[in-house]
This record gives sequence, C-alpha cells and structure tokens, in this order.
Amino acid sequence: MTSMLIIYNRTPVVAATLNSSTHQFEVSEIKPRTRSKFDFSANNDNYNSWTSEAQNWGEASNEEEINSWGQSQYEDSAVETDRYSKKEPETFKLNFDISEEPVFTKVTDYNTFRSTEIIPEYEDIMCPEDYDENRDYRDPLPDIPINRIKSPYNSVDEYLYTQHELMRHDFLIPLQRAVKAYKKSHSISTERKALDNTLDMGIMMENMSIGQQPFRLYEHIHLNAIVFGSKYPLYRISFRLPYYVRVTWSQSKRLIPGTLVLLSKDHFETDLKIATIVERGDTPPNGPNRFEYLLDLYLEKDNDDQPFGFGDPTMIEDDTYVMIEATDGYFEAYRHVLKVIKDIKPDELPFKEYLTGVSNEIQMPHYASRKRLYDINVQEKGRNHERWPVDILGNWPNYKTGMDKTQLDALKTMLTHNLSIVQGPPGTGKTFVGTYAMRVLLHNYDTSSLRPIICICQTNHALDQFLEHVWRYDQNIVRVGGRSKSDILKDRTLYELKMEYEKPRGMRNLFRQKDSLIIEIKKKLIELYEEPCVTLDYIIRNKLLNPQQIACLKRVAEAEKERKDRVSDSKSDRLLDNDDWEISPDLSEIPKALKKTSQMNKGRKTPSTPQKKGRNNLDWAGGNPNRITEVKEKLLNPVEAWLREAIEYVEGERNLTASDQEKEDILNANKGSGFDDPEDTELIEEEEYNELAGNFKGEDDSTFKFEFINIGRAYKRKTEPEPGEPTGRKVVNYNKISRKIPKTTTFSFFEESDEEKDEEKDAYHGLKEWINQNDVYRWPLSARLQAHKKWITERNKNIEADIRNLMKRYVQTTAELRKVTTNFEAKICRENRVVGMTSTAAAKYHDLLEAIRPQILVVEEAAEMLESHIVSALTTSLEHLVLIGDHQQLRPSTSVHELGDLHSMAVSLFERLVMNSFPFTRLSHQRRMRPEIRMLINPIYKDPPLQDHPDVSLYPPVRGMDQSLYFLSHNEPENHLPDSASKYNEHEAKMAAKLAIYLLKQGYKTSDITIITMYSGQKTMIKRALSDERSPNFDSTEIQISSVDGFQGEENKIIILSLVRSNSSGQIGFLKVANRVCVGLSRAKHGMYILGNASLLCEKSVLWNEIVANIEDHSDKMIGSKLVLKCSRHCATTKIQWPVDFSEVEEGGCTLPCNETLPCGHKCELKCHPYDHEEVLCRRPCEKELPCRHPCTGKCFENCRECQFIVSAKLPCQHIITDMCHKIRKAAINPAGKVCPECKRPIGS
Repeated sequence: MTSMLIIYNRTPVVAATLNSSTHQFEVSEIKPRTRSKFDFSANNDNYNSWTSEAQNWGEASNEEEINSWGQSQYEDSAVETDRYSKKEPETFKLNFDISEEPVFTKVTDYNTFRSTEIIPEYEDIMCPEDYDENRDYRDPLPDIPINRIKSPYNSVDEYLYTQHELMRHDFLIPLQRAVKAYKKSHSISTERKALDNTLDMGIMMENMSIGQQPFRLYEHIHLNAIVFGSKYPLYRISFRLPYYVRVTWSQSKRLIPGTLVLLSKDHFETDLKIATIVERGDTPPNGPNRFEYLLDLYLEKDNDDQPFGFGDPTMIEDDTYVMIEATDGYFEAYRHVLKVIKDIKPDELPFKEYLTGVSNEIQMPHYASRKRLYDINVQEKGRNHERWPVDILGNWPNYKTGMDKTQLDALKTMLTHNLSIVQGPPGTGKTFVGTYAMRVLLHNYDTSSLRPIICICQTNHALDQFLEHVWRYDQNIVRVGGRSKSDILKDRTLYELKMEYEKPRGMRNLFRQKDSLIIEIKKKLIELYEEPCVTLDYIIRNKLLNPQQIACLKRVAEAEKERKDRVSDSKSDRLLDNDDWEISPDLSEIPKALKKTSQMNKGRKTPSTPQKKGRNNLDWAGGNPNRITEVKEKLLNPVEAWLREAIEYVEGERNLTASDQEKEDILNANKGSGFDDPEDTELIEEEEYNELAGNFKGEDDSTFKFEFINIGRAYKRKTEPEPGEPTGRKVVNYNKISRKIPKTTTFSFFEESDEEKDEEKDAYHGLKEWINQNDVYRWPLSARLQAHKKWITERNKNIEADIRNLMKRYVQTTAELRKVTTNFEAKICRENRVVGMTSTAAAKYHDLLEAIRPQILVVEEAAEMLESHIVSALTTSLEHLVLIGDHQQLRPSTSVHELGDLHSMAVSLFERLVMNSFPFTRLSHQRRMRPEIRMLINPIYKDPPLQDHPDVSLYPPVRGMDQSLYFLSHNEPENHLPDSASKYNEHEAKMAAKLAIYLLKQGYKTSDITIITMYSGQKTMIKRALSDERSPNFDSTEIQISSVDGFQGEENKIIILSLVRSNSSGQIGFLKVANRVCVGLSRAKHGMYILGNASLLCEKSVLWNEIVANIEDHSDKMIGSKLVLKCSRHCATTKIQWPVDFSEVEEGGCTLPCNETLPCGHKCELKCHPYDHEEVLCRRPCEKELPCRHPCTGKCFENCRECQFIVSAKLPCQHIITDMCHKIRKAAINPAGKVCPECKRPIGS
C-alpha cells in the first residue's frame, strides 16, 4: 500500500492510501489539532497561511530559485487594466514522492558539543563534507540537526546540542565555502598563468569572483607590530587590497571588528591560521607603503608546524600571506553564544519544561507567589497618588489605564506567567504594554525583594527607545554597552557610572603586573632583533663547542678589543691636542630627537661623577662636553667578532619583486585608484557598522592607542648606536661567502677556476669538515655561518617560546582583571533597578548577568532573535521570562539559508512556542495606520482581524495626492548589479525620488518621508536619484532611505515602498516572504505609495493576489498604472505615469496658473503651487505713486526706490537742466553747493 496526502490550498485535507490489489484509494479525514484558549492566531496547523508559501527563512545566497511557472505575459503599461488580481480555481494534488526505502537513524552523542572548540580546527575548514554534492536542494544538510518546531525534545542535552550545532555550522559553512572557492580560483589562475606568464594572478582571480565568489581577498600580508590590547596581545599587520579594488571604508562590510579571517602563506594547501579582526578604524591607517593599510587582529589559532611567529630577525625569509574573509557569517555574533551554551548544565537550564518539553502548563513566577496584590497605577507619582489595587490572579476592576482589553490581558499575562508571550502586530503598542508591566513591577517591589530587571533588545536603537520609556518612571537604569545615542541615557551607561566609584582593590596590582609583562615582552623582542649573534655564555651553556674552540674564541675577542683600543687611543690623543672649550647650547634649542634619545637612555646605569644639588647643577643635554664622563663599555661579543665579515646594517626597507613594482607603477599612475572597476558594492550603513564595531569593542576605544612594538621589516632599532656605528640594525648575512682575489686573470665561460671549486667544496662540506678544527679562526666564513645559523635558530626558538609564555601570562592577567571588573560592575548594577543591553551583549557579558543574579528577563523584539541568543541570556537565578514581539513580522536571519529554511533555524523561540499551542496574548487594536493602509495587512492578520483605534480615522489626508494609499503598477524591467546578486529598478528609483520631491513641495519635511525597499542595490539607485534632485530649496539627500529589515519597529507619516521586481521569468524574490511584506506594508501613518509590477505579484503570490484584490475592491480607486495628484487650490488632477510627467507640476500644484490675488494686490503669475503666497516674490511693475506723484518703476517685490523718472527744470539763470526726478528735487530742496552745469553760477543765487 502507498500512502498519500490530498492537499487543498497547501493544507492537508485527507489522507489517501492506495490499495495495491484493488488499485483504489481508501480515504480518511485528518483530525484537526486542538487549540489553546489563549491562541488568537489562525488555525495552529497553519497559523499563518502565508508563511508556508514558497518562503525562504533567512536570506538566500542566490535570492532566487528557478521554478516552473513559465514566462508571464503582461499587458502594456500604457493600458489601464481593470483588475490585476486573479480568481483561479484551487486544484487537488496527489503526493507520489513518498519513499518506500527503509530509513536508518544515526545515533548521536548529544554531549559531544561540550568538548567542541569554538574556533574551528584545520580539518573543519580544509576538509569539510561537500554538502552540495548529490543533494537535492530541498533536502536538509547531512549530519546537522534540525530544530524541532512542532514536537518536544527528548532531553535537555539534545536541545542544547541542536542549538549549538546550528549556530556553529551557520558560521563554519561560509568559511568552508570561502576556502574551497579560493583554492579553486587560485588553481585555475595558476594553470592559466603557466600558459601565459604575462597574466596577473590577482586579476584573474578577481575576474572569476565577480558576482559569485563567497570570499574577499587581501594580499601582501606582512607582520608589522605586536600591540598590547586590553584583553590580549594583538598582531598588527599590513595588507593591500587587490590593486584594482576601491573601497569606501566608512560604509564597507570589509574587515568589520569581530570578523573571522583566514591566513595562509601557501594558498591554503597546508598552512592555515585563524584570526579575529579587532580594529580597522573608520579608515585603516596607512602602512609602510602609501597603498598599504594597517589593522589589528587577534590570532585565534596558529599552525604549530608553521607558526605565525614574530617576524624573521635574520631577514633570511620574508613570509608573505594571503588573507580571506567569508562574505557571510559575522563571527562575533556566534562566539559568545556558543561559549554560553557549552557551559550550560542540563539540570540548570531555566524553563526547560517549556524549552524542551513545550509544556503549556503555565506557573506563576516564584517571587510573585508571595505577593498577589499589586498597585497598577504607575501613571503618576507624588503625595496625591491614587492606588489602583488588583489581585493579579483575580478579576481586575476597571481603571482608567488608557489600555484596550487585549492590552490589559497582555499586562495580566506578563505579571502572572513565569514565561509570558505577547504578540504585538504593527502599531498595537506592544512596547507600551511591556514598559508598563516593568513599571508595575518596579512600583510594587523594592531592591530588597526584587533584583534588577534585565531588558534585552535586538538593536541599540530599540534598546534606547525601550529604556527611555522606563526612565520616565524610574531613573535607576544601567545601560550596558558603549553605543547608546540617547541624550537621556548618556549618563546612565555602565562606563559613566563606573567613573563615580572608587576602583576595586587588587585592580591596580593587576595593572602593574600587566605593565611589567609588557616590559618583559619588549625586552625579549629587542633581544631577538638586536642581538643577531649568540653569546659565548650561550655556547658554553649548551656545549656547542669544545673547550679549545671556546678558548680560541676568547682570544679572538681579546685581539679585537686591543684593535679597538688602539683606534680609541689615537682618537683621544687628537681630542686632547684640541684646547678649545665648547659652550653648551641653550636648552630650548636642543633638537627633539636628542631629547628623545636621552629619554630612551633613562634607566641605563651610566656611572658618572656624583653631583651636588644646587642652582649650578645644570641638566646638560647629552652631557657636559667639557667633562669626560667615564662610561661603562659594552662588552664585546666574541661570536660577533668571529662573524664580523658577514655582519651588515639594515634599515628595514622592503624589497619589491618585479610584479610588485609593476603594480606599484600602476597605482602611482592612477593615484591609487587602480583600474576603472566599480566601487565596492557590498556596503553597510554607517550606523550598522558603528553598532557592530561598538558591540565588539564594548567600552574600549580604538586599539591604535595602545602600546606596541614593531616587528619584521618594520622593526626599528631601540638601542643607541655606539660612536661611529651605523644607525641601522645589525644582521648576519648568511648568504655572504668570503672570496679571495683570483691569482690569474684567465677567464673561461666553460671552466670553473680552482678558487671557485674550493669555495664550492667549502660551502658544500662546510661545518662537517671543520667542526673538529680547534682553531675556529681558521674556519672559512661559510662554515662559521652554517654553524651559527643552526645556533641562532635554536636560540630564537627559545626566545619566541619565552615570548609566547609571557603572552599567555598577559592573557591570564587580563582575565583576572576581567573577573575583578565583573564583580565591580555587578555591584553597581545591583544598586539600580533596570539593566539594559543588546542580545549580543547579553551573551558577551553573561558572567556579569550571572553575578547580578536577576529574577526577571524582558526580551523586546523576541520574534526576531535566534532561539540560541535568548538561551544564552538565561541565568540560573531567573524566575520570570517575558517575550514581546510578532512572529508574523521579521524572522531571525541566518548566514546559511539552508539552515534557516531546511533546518528551521530561522524559527524563533517565540514562534516555536506559539506553534506548539503555548498560551499567548495578541494585541488587537492598531494606533498607527489610516484604515485603508491597515487594509493591506488584512490577509496576514485574519483571525481575529486587526482592529483600528478611533484616533487613526482622524489622521489628515496626504496633501497634494488624490488618495492616501496608491499602488502604482508598471512593467518596467528590473536590473541587477554586475558584481552582486542584488536587484534594482531604475524606473522605480526615479519615480520614488520625484514623488518625494513633490511631497516636499506640499510642505512636508524631509523627516516626514521615508523610502524603503528590500534590495540594497535599489537603495543605492534611489540615493543617486535623490542626489540628482537637489535644489536650493530642498536638500533631497536628507530623505531617509532604508531597507525593510532596517525599518522594522519604525514608522513615518509617509512611506514610499519600491518593490523592484519586474521580469519576464516570473521571479519575485524577497516579495514572496510574507514576514517582510508585512513589515513593508505597515510602516506608514498618513500615506502609503507602492511602486511595483502588480500583475507579476498577483500571478506568482497568493498573498499578493489577495492584497491587490482588497485594494481593487475598495470604493476608491487606489491602484493603476497612473498616479493621480490633486491640486488643493483648484481640485484639478494630474496623472503621472513616468518620472518626466512630474515636470507638469514643477511647482507642486497643477497645470493651471495660480491667478490668486497676492498681498500686494496683483494676481499670482506662477503655475499652481501649494505653498503660501507670502513666500512668492511678485515680479510685476510696482506702479505705486511716489511722493513726487510719479509711479514707481521698480519690481513689486522690491522696496520702492527714489523716483527714476526723467524731468526738466528751469534754473534761476534761465538754463534748463534734464535729470532724474529725485536728483532735481534734492537740488531744489538743498541748493547749497550746487551750480548750473552751463554757466557755473550757484543755483541758489
């Protein structure tokens, strides 16, 4: 027998079994599940019929899946269609895809995750299972658990294992795909270069990567410095972008602090190092070369066989690395969550009966069982406070709380359920109810009976808004994290509050230990770089030479000392013969470099003549030149004298290869811009970048302020050179071979000289032949270098081991410092009433939460958070968990869309509990949108339908528009960015920009209008279109443009929604995700204008078909291919189909002349306009009568000038003059000094 399901409208209706003997179906009805009395959503088996509709949970990497809809036929946009929605009969479908093969279940040890390292191992990244091989795209990824969304877990360990593994693979799979793609690209590029040596590897790899590669590449990675960060020592590296790439760093997703990067010096064949970006700055500082950048990273996992090390002080090797980062998966969002989940003990997981067993038997919070009578009047404080007593478990009297029934039900749920869920559809006031409940708790409990309430939100912006509501009632708030922009909360951040307290005991001692470790590490690095030769003591201690050879080395040292003494004596004799005295220069004129050198030598023990204290005891800069001070002579290293011929001085310049030099020339020629590639299109909002970077660094500022010491080729000499010694750093050139002068000048191309043969023999046999020669001075240079290279390599390994041990002690010291700080911070938090932080901070500072020991946790935006994020915020002391959100709006996002979709990772704890009949309360009355705008989301909120609060009917209509809601449909095709999967629609971008400018002319402010879209490419296109619309009257760039996801929880008076998708292949992408559609359609208060292809949406989406049908069925015409504008003065309408049509209403009115009377009495000659006539400048002739009774000849808007009329006048001398009226009148009134231009007689005579 074969079992099948009969599907109606995507919902199982009957079960059908095929009888193989009769070949007939035996049909039985499927019994519906029971529903909770608190469940206000639609049928729980299909509680949101739109979420099951071809929906991706999380962002798919390809954004689209090719389906079998076929090509759509659309009507010409110029033709006004009557209806876009379609009423098609539903069809039954038999499912024949049920497999008859036996299924074997793999036995899983659910405790293994506790021993799994958070930082991946080499095998995890380099040798992953190929998830995409032989797998249907609808099948889950192998060996990765699936979140149980409709059934309980068998154990707490299984639950924690599932959450851990889903989180771990969500950041691990992008790394695996990045390495795999890089190795494939590099292999193909290597093969091509072998065929054509003129090709550049970087260009070939980048050309292959456009629009498809899951990694970003960085080249020429070199060690630059060791930085002593606040938590651990860091590596400062220099890097180059591929030289044809340009980046706008302030808006780039590249190298955000907290990102995991992979480094290798053999293109990931055998070498792999894993690091975390700690600091890049808003724009990374320039490195040694002006085309190089610097950033700080923490080495998470090294390659023991090829360690990162501390640079090569011998300068024999110059390791150059490549570095890649995955384009998906921000590691900081996973690290702390995974650590917390690993440490949770099965018997200490709070609310495990709900989280694992999905029980719906709700209990009261333990603290609330001791007090049932609450005063719920938290609207005012003071002597005249009126009590509103309620028994929280009984019937509540009617008080003037300003809440509707469902809001009061939600308040009661929050106060009486130890795990309470409140669903708030758009505009229903869920934040208001949540903060009201917190105020009731704060009002009825004091600090002795209730520890601080923890409040968690998804974003810093939402957290600030939530805490500001609470602050108006109680100011005893602590805001954890350094990214608050609230003026109200700026003095309530944990960082600011710590300034008011005395530092805890023991902290200063730990800081001193930390400083002493920094000094020790620096000393070791100086020894590593500035002592290129082993010491005689080292040779003796390790028995590297026999006693006779050691004695020989000592004699060499003595001979070298005598030679230097003779040179020094001859210099002293010349000095004594010079009788001139030197005068010390003025101290203010001492060069800064000299003072710096003097400071560097502070602490050096330099014996000198004791000096008495007094006025005449001058601090001579560099010493008194007239007094010979006896300086302790630096002991000569015999080994250094032995290798004198191979010792050189270097300044640390980097030698460029021919390929590098060619790229350098290209960059110089193009001033660093490389080739004409488009700018980096993977942009991030500056606010989002600041939030990610701020959450990662916490209260620490830029690490570029910390102490550091350069290493590698960037190392600069720290000790002062001896007199006559070059300023560079000493190194031993192991490639140098001493050559004798040939005795013969005979030369042959084909024959080697005897000298060359001897040197080859010496170089080949080298140390092996000479090791038994006691007179080490007779050893050839090649043998000396061979021996010393072996010794120095071993010595440097020992020094590097010492440095690593010191670094471990540094990390241990900072960890102890963190423990002391945590207890200090917990003490401050416990003295306050509310502690707020983001979900990322809750996992990062979990030790702080445990130290606070809270009883109540309130989670705002809970339906947007991954379940593991909420689990990581739970503490063992918790008694009460409040989840506020809306699972029918945005879901949690995942980096790997298969995990979100096929493994149900994108189902939040909020939604999972609702799906399992957990009691919850849904708010019913929205206070945001005009009724016709609310109508758009009716298909999503059906049972019960969303109601309107009376106030929303009082909202004014949008000025200058015929309707406050309009769907402007078109067929103009979309496009996609050449190096990105993101889409854009130029027609919609221009229409949105023109419409926004038109609304500004109606008197709206830029802050009243927001343009939203679901595609980052469209955001960029709209920004350009708005920039083109700038004018002296309007700065259009101030209009907010946002993604739909980024505008969740926000609202504005007018929303312009650009849907983008319009194509002949029938793809609608994100527009089939009901949660995003819900957010996009529910942000507007007064006006909502939608730009999109209605025919395409109705054909490819049942949800959009119903939305459009509701618009079409409305009594007013709110959809069409032409947007109707309406002049407020003449009530004339103008239809707009194309962006150019807005030129007909360039003044914001209609096509008619204004013709209204201005305050001056003239008629307005402008085209119809909505703005007041007080702002209009009348340009008609003034014609006002002046005191001389002539009319004014100026413009009406100008101030009347003196009379410009030309008149004639006869003077007493009988001559006639002709001039402007005002000049003749002035001469007549005041003739003194005026003369006749003809006879020169005074006018007044």
